[in-house]
Amino acid sequence: MVAALTTLQMQARLPVGSDMDRYPERLIRGTVLGSALLLAACGGGGDGGGTAGGNPPPQDGPKEAGVCGDAGSGINHGALMSTNCQYLSSYRLFKDETNPTANPAVGAVPYDLTTALFSDYTSKYRFVFLPDGSSAQYSTQEAFDFPVGTVISKTFALPADTAFRGIENETLLETRLLIRRESGWTALPYVWNADKTEAEFSAAGAFIPVSLIHDGQQIDFSYEVPDTNMCKQCHQFNDGVRNAIVPIGPKARLLNRAFDYDNGPENQLQHWRKAGILAGLPDDLSPVTTVPAYVDADASLLAGRTTAELTALAKGYLDVNCAHCHRPEGGASNTGLHLEYWRSLADEPVKHGTCKLPVAYRAAEGLNYDLVPGDASSSILHYRINTAEARHRMPEIGRHLAHQEGAALIAAWIDGLPGGCP
Repeated sequence: MVAALTTLQMQARLPVGSDMDRYPERLIRGTVLGSALLLAACGGGGDGGGTAGGNPPPQDGPKEAGVCGDAGSGINHGALMSTNCQYLSSYRLFKDETNPTANPAVGAVPYDLTTALFSDYTSKYRFVFLPDGSSAQYSTQEAFDFPVGTVISKTFALPADTAFRGIENETLLETRLLIRRESGWTALPYVWNADKTEAEFSAAGAFIPVSLIHDGQQIDFSYEVPDTNMCKQCHQFNDGVRNAIVPIGPKARLLNRAFDYDNGPENQLQHWRKAGILAGLPDDLSPVTTVPAYVDADASLLAGRTTAELTALAKGYLDVNCAHCHRPEGGASNTGLHLEYWRSLADEPVKHGTCKLPVAYRAAEGLNYDLVPGDASSSILHYRINTAEARHRMPEIGRHLAHQEGAALIAAWIDGLPGGCP
């Protein structure tokens, strides 16, 4: 089956204008393997079924064989707990299988974060599904401890123009699932087809040629859907006791804000408790740390911010964009750059990169320290956030564009810090 894939088919999955050196053999091999899996219609493992060529069978019968093809009106918990189905719709998480941004199955809760991970200017639509009668356990600093049977969905949609958000102005790209099975969390990427009628599992990820307008400028690039190994890279947690995949976003400091539910705005943490899906939440939320909200429009207001305000905003941005790896339990623990929001800059400046030499990274000439107080242009931290070059950008995966507004925030923060380096 692999031999049947042509060179043209392989190249179609690589970004336009890219050179092969940017995409290691592992990724290209994974692309071929993933395409072969889809052509074989094995559904990514288990007993998920399908048809040759990855096309759903006629709608008068089930799309898949086995548990993925079970009929029903509610969530297909049997498939969720046992099988990587070929089609997202086989799990029956949404009432309209072509729209994963609204109308989830009964009991699901939408949520949003104060400051979100940047993903090439896409919009994200998040839902959490918990088994009936179960709840997550509150944590002060870490992601909540969700029970077996939990599903977290995040759908990425690209706006035609970032000035006009909302799914009516956007194109569906992918839906990612995190499923808490008996064996632990499983990460599954589903790619939406050309006519946006179905999303199909792709263990090898995908490259999707896209175009958007941002700040009046058209940007053409290839959006990358991560493969399952990339998911592990960001979601890995190893504290010496457990080594596992964990969620990143559902933390108290990122959820402690109002969300506009059907019945009106309400604090998300309180809403979760009322819905019976969060246990252990303090009655008084005033001591709960909150990452301040930062959106692209805020970049125009940075000049009026105090040093303390810039520090809080920048640390919040670094927390959600970098700290899942840059922490003692993360994949970049050996760098010595630890960027959790709760870590004090005053008490641990070197952990934030202040006048710290990089462990292994070699930057351009003149960039010697991770962070040079008062000089963003000489700081590796700002340089890597501000570049789209694959060899230098941070995060290493999850984006192909530089986040202009995020880089502006980090620059304003560093430039406002007193001091310097020897």
